[in-house]
Amino acid sequence: MKRALAAIGAIAIVLVALGGCAAPRAKKPVLYLYPERVVSLGVGLSYDGVVSDSYPVAVGGVGADGRALASWSVTAGPDGVLRDGGGRAYPYLFWEGPTRADLSQGSGFVVARDDVVGFLEEKLALLGLDEREAADFITYWAPRMRVNEYTLVSFDSGAYRDAARYTFTADDGSVVEPDTFIRVFMTISAASASAVVPEQELVPAPARTGFTAVEWGGAEL
Repeated sequence: MKRALAAIGAIAIVLVALGGCAAPRAKKPVLYLYPERVVSLGVGLSYDGVVSDSYPVAVGGVGADGRALASWSVTAGPDGVLRDGGGRAYPYLFWEGPTRADLSQGSGFVVARDDVVGFLEEKLALLGLDEREAADFITYWAPRMRVNEYTLVSFDSGAYRDAARYTFTADDGSVVEPDTFIRVFMTISAASASAVVPEQELVPAPARTGFTAVEWGGAEL
């Protein structure tokens, strides 16, 4: 009981701290897992912010460093289908919530409304998403971008990755490291046709080999 009350108190402190500023919200980060064979995995998330929603519902908590904790136990196979302990199937793990990470846009791309889909198809392929993952991304983010006549788009260069850290463990508790981990996080904000920003240089994703994990998500400023 004392531990539960302490955890609730810690979560409340984090919420108050984030509520005092306009914290950006990581929207719909989703995690796909493609091991080489069917395996049981524990997936842990340490997040510099608050995990407000998740599906399947994660076991939550707060670490000693004040970071939000979330964990899932799933069985994963090469086809990417994830199953929980009850056998229910999921295409990916989902979570979201506000963060303290600095997601300011020092460089990026100004994208016109009519160019959104083509822009995303091109950049997501470069950054390593396959067609199914890109379709999931585009059907979520394209409508949000097309609200604006022009949108400033930046892709994460490290701030989000530092804010959201994953761990993977086997049944025996040993750490499992993905052979390939592709992470795509996009930040968007309304812009004008006259907006001038340095064009962001994007690094192509590595080829997928072995156990591959893929994550995408984003934020609106």
